[in-house]
Amino acid sequence: MTTRLLLMVALIALLFSFQPVVAQDCSFQLGFKALRDLIPDVVGDCLENERHNSETGTTRQTTTNGQLIWRKADNWTGFTDGERTWVKGPEGLQQRLNSERFDWEAQAAASMATQRLTLEQLRNAEYQLPLLGEDDTPIRLEDGDGSIAYGEGATERDYAGIDGDAVAFGDLDGDGIADAAVVLFTSGGGSGTFKYLVAVLDRGGEPVQAARAFLGDRVPVRSLTIAGGRIVAETVTHRSGDGLCCPTLEVTRDFALRGGELAERQALVIESPLPGETVASGVEVRGTTTMHPSGEGLRYLVYDARGGVIGMGRLPVEGFEDSPGTFAAPVEFIAGEAGPGRIEIVDAGDGSAAARTTVLVVLEATPSMYGAPPMEEMDRPARELVLEAPLSGATVGAEIEVRGRISVMPFEKNLTYRIYDAAGTIVGESYITAEGDYDGPGTFARSIAVTGTTAPGRLRIEVRDVSEADGSLFVSTWVEVWFTGG
Repeated sequence: MTTRLLLMVALIALLFSFQPVVAQDCSFQLGFKALRDLIPDVVGDCLENERHNSETGTTRQTTTNGQLIWRKADNWTGFTDGERTWVKGPEGLQQRLNSERFDWEAQAAASMATQRLTLEQLRNAEYQLPLLGEDDTPIRLEDGDGSIAYGEGATERDYAGIDGDAVAFGDLDGDGIADAAVVLFTSGGGSGTFKYLVAVLDRGGEPVQAARAFLGDRVPVRSLTIAGGRIVAETVTHRSGDGLCCPTLEVTRDFALRGGELAERQALVIESPLPGETVASGVEVRGTTTMHPSGEGLRYLVYDARGGVIGMGRLPVEGFEDSPGTFAAPVEFIAGEAGPGRIEIVDAGDGSAAARTTVLVVLEATPSMYGAPPMEEMDRPARELVLEAPLSGATVGAEIEVRGRISVMPFEKNLTYRIYDAAGTIVGESYITAEGDYDGPGTFARSIAVTGTTAPGRLRIEVRDVSEADGSLFVSTWVEVWFTGG
């Protein structure tokens, strides 16, 4: 009996040893308790009592599933599991990715962000980089540069440092305190100079590396910004056939800090045809990708004015794995009549549309195999409106250059534009004045400030030629772009 009792006690102790460790003297209070009561399974149990940082005005409490956070500056309460955030706001409890912001959050953050990190700290911080044949070798920089000696007699060196002035500040983790992004290089002393984008978090006023992404060998970074919790880098990388010394492919790459990694957003940009151009079956579609497509690569679909699919196929992508690429191939379709249409490019990923972009075009009627189509099907629209910038799928900031041409000068030389957010709400509209003679074609260009929204996401920019007499639409075209946030 005694032996059986001892065995049962040991078994019970063993079972309890596998249970998650939960602090017995902690509890949820006030706003944290109210939020936890809404989503108890998401938040989990407390591991500590709340901790308040008077310097930042931020209160945190660690749980078995993540962290509860409250900010005094804007009375923001939320819970994050490291990838997603649940937040109480004007519309109640909402969920988003850590890399996203609701519009009301972005507006509040813009007015309250505090920066404590300095350029001097970043130039003298410790980083983990691929050096000495290891993936994460610590190296401390001094005034932006550092080296590690190795080999017999320590006569050889690996080098690292900050790439020029490629540093940006902004909030990456949603705590209201500005973090940083920096481009670092490593080199073994030869011609190869490997560039890395590094996310750095403010932890108690000190820089702490959070994640790293490889940008390429000898890849110039023309600008680096943080907007809406995302890092945007304008880079020049390698096309297929470029020498390592001389990249020529200009791409804007967009990263977000998710679960301890820098996750890149796939961006598809159509360089040709331009929005509003007239195209025939077999037209070459050219563009770029910021990441090599997964799965079976890119697909194209061609739609007529009714939304019917009149063509589909595959688009090969040239480039290296885990690097930007290019595509250029003919697109085939069968259009029963001339008129508006659109070409859509999709990176299907694992079967769901991981990324897509669309260009609005004017379709030529496809000649019948039984002879030419009737004359009325071969008529061309009286007006052609072509958007030359921004490109379909391009990444844009708070100032957008809208530029293009029109075949017939509009009344009083005025076109109108509208900007729509992802929900279809108009977030901006006004006029664009065209240049040219009244009886001929014209060109237009205007820098437009996005003021109706500050939240990152898709925008649709539409340019229209509308009759001043009765408001009827002569011609319009639009382009979808990615807005990095205000």
